[in-house]
Amino acid sequence: MPRGPSGEGVSSGRTVAVTAIEHGNIVITVASLLRESRPSRSAETDSVFVTTILGGPLGGETWEGMTWSTMIRNHAGAVTRVAEFVASKQDGQSDIESPTSSGLGKHERRL
Repeated sequence: MPRGPSGEGVSSGRTVAVTAIEHGNIVITVASLLRESRPSRSAETDSVFVTTILGGPLGGETWEGMTWSTMIRNHAGAVTRVAEFVASKQDGQSDIESPTSSGLGKHERRL
């Protein structure tokens, strides 16, 4: 069973982090949750934690990680990505930073 930051077990299907940012008339949400890992025929194992951006033009961007700390980094990076997008729209800019420059680590797999 995956472990949280204090070593406690984290149950499958549980949402572990949610951040919502209002932009104009929409709410862009970053959600991180634990999903059951499934055995894989390939050398790669399925990831356990999934972080997804929901809503807005960044909706559907997803990252996976095997550890609690990777999930926290992915969540923070995704929130930063949304915040930078919203700020750029407020400032009239159209550039969005790449996931690696907005705080996402090298240990996660981006879908």
